[in-house]
Amino acid sequence: MLLRIFSTSLLMVLATSLFGQIKDETDESEKQSIIEQRIEIIANTLEEGQALDYTTLLEGLTYHFEHPLDLNSASTEDLRDLNLLSDIQIAGLQRHISRYGYLRSIYELQAVRGFDPATINLIRPFVTVGAPGMMKDFTFRQMFKEGTNDFFLRYMRPIQQQAGYKPNPKKNDQPSYTGSPNYFYTRYRFLYRKNISAGFTLEKDQGESIKNGPDFASGFVFIRNKTFLRALALGDYQAQFGQGLTYWNGLGFGKSVYVMNVKKNAMGLKPYTSVNEALFMRGAAATIGMGRFELTGMYSQKKLSANLVALVDSSIAVDDGFTVSSILTGGLHRTESEIAKRRTLGERIYGGNIKYTKGTFSTGFTAAGQEYASPLSRDNDLYQQYRFDGTHNATMGIDYQGVLRNANFFGEFSRSLNGGFAALNGLVASLHPSLVVSVVHRYFQKDYQPIYSNVFAEGNNLAPSNEHGLFLGMQANFPRGWILSAYTDQVTYPWLRYKVQTPGVFSDYLAQMNYKPDKKHEFYFRYRVRHSTQDTGDPTEIIDYPLGRRQQNFRLNAIYMVHPNIQMRTRGEWTVFERERAGREQGFMIYQDVIFNKPDSPISINLRYALFQTQGTNARIYAYESDVLYRFSIPAYSGLGSRFYTVIKYDIIRGVDLWLKVGTWVYNDRKKISSGDGEIEGNTRTDITAQLRWQF
Repeated sequence: MLLRIFSTSLLMVLATSLFGQIKDETDESEKQSIIEQRIEIIANTLEEGQALDYTTLLEGLTYHFEHPLDLNSASTEDLRDLNLLSDIQIAGLQRHISRYGYLRSIYELQAVRGFDPATINLIRPFVTVGAPGMMKDFTFRQMFKEGTNDFFLRYMRPIQQQAGYKPNPKKNDQPSYTGSPNYFYTRYRFLYRKNISAGFTLEKDQGESIKNGPDFASGFVFIRNKTFLRALALGDYQAQFGQGLTYWNGLGFGKSVYVMNVKKNAMGLKPYTSVNEALFMRGAAATIGMGRFELTGMYSQKKLSANLVALVDSSIAVDDGFTVSSILTGGLHRTESEIAKRRTLGERIYGGNIKYTKGTFSTGFTAAGQEYASPLSRDNDLYQQYRFDGTHNATMGIDYQGVLRNANFFGEFSRSLNGGFAALNGLVASLHPSLVVSVVHRYFQKDYQPIYSNVFAEGNNLAPSNEHGLFLGMQANFPRGWILSAYTDQVTYPWLRYKVQTPGVFSDYLAQMNYKPDKKHEFYFRYRVRHSTQDTGDPTEIIDYPLGRRQQNFRLNAIYMVHPNIQMRTRGEWTVFERERAGREQGFMIYQDVIFNKPDSPISINLRYALFQTQGTNARIYAYESDVLYRFSIPAYSGLGSRFYTVIKYDIIRGVDLWLKVGTWVYNDRKKISSGDGEIEGNTRTDITAQLRWQF
């Protein structure tokens, strides 16, 4: 399957190089700056350390920057795909067009309920009121003429040598890592009007051997249209339905300060373009449309990395004599033991979704089955008593969502094969043009066993269970650029959890005040406090019991222009972690960003210098970092030290650009960094990243 996809993609590259033309674009540096600002707005609203598929998000914004979405003909799904509008705003736009006719200017949005100047400015680079792109005039010649191609080569490596690359006396002086410290990434994408796309990705992680080719290879062909065949996915893809409770393959938004983000907007089938080696489907899927109904069928079969354990209890019948103690999702295969676990577990997934849509209301039914080649076996720890074990699992659920006046209601009910039940219901309502509130209630039974999920949760949103919670959020817009956002989240855990051997509770409070006097300046202050419990972990205690924990975060952030071509970003953050009977840990971090971006210059530069000091890992602080295109990170600042990085982008010629990032950690509280095979002698770690992109 992959070889065929790669062959098809390669033919597209060759054909497009003959027929394709380089498009006239706005200045590339300006485009990238605008897109990164939107990405950072989203990243800064997420919970610290939360994972998000930035690659997919950035690809969507990049496409709409170069091919603005026509607001007059865009569907609800098209508007949701921007990830910048709420369903209330989308419904308001559609009502306005239905009542008054097509928009004649982007600034007519000021008359649409729910659209304020800040929202209009946020989406302005990605939308238009021009003619829509359709498939009705499709020809292969037209596809190769209008199609866009992106080809990437990326290289990374640390400067300092890690222990895993040094001779190991325990292995006859052979290094623990079987490969070099070089990271290689190759990616190709072909895109035609967002209707037809194809591509492949090849990746070799640091420490992995390349003797047998790239450790990870992915490819896809994807077609999306508004006819009977709504979507067709071949190769690697993602499937996302409802609110992510019954089935959601891939990463997505979780709890954030942006209260309108509490609702998930499922896009159904999507091509897979990232490098996570577990959270994707490999096979085929299709969506067909019949009036107000959409029917999706999907099938996937792939190999996962896993820890296999030889079966001792002969009373359990299995085909291969092994059980699985855990599935590995890190994607690293550097040492002999990691290589031995690579692609050892076969996984098969099948299922589908039926969706009914009428106006702003939709409801769907999702069912999915999962089979493993070897049975999963849970540990004997009491808190894992209700985890899934065996070879067969299934989930089915019903979801709904709709807009009634200025309220967007949504929810999903799901049940797993063992009878475990889970439900999530929510509401986002615009009570006033300047006031939005959100409510989310979730009820996940302790024995609910999902297949693939990504749901709004405080615990593990990829495997939701054992959680009852109520989230209340609000956003108030005041005159002269002031915005107040706040939420409270109250959670109970009816069963035991990792390091908590009793049922427990959790609470989370956040308040943030933003001030944006004009387009060039923005400031905000954030306060967050979380209360939880954790076992003492004291071996001298006869009985392990939970102790209270409280963590407070204070953040002051400023974005301001000091020159038409120079933007500054300053942040100071202080955290206080307190544990009952164990004192407190404190930490602070302050950084200064300098961003140079001159529209007529081929060079753009992003610099950061940060100082940090924390008294322990509990007081660590997360901060978003810029990187080369399609790569982002939110590292943890912990210990005593400083951080410096620079990202330089150079436009060599039209359609060809070079990216370079150099980042250095300097620790003043240690003589070694990390441990085990990743250990570095000394207090400094420097990483370099280089990336070449060719657009044609």
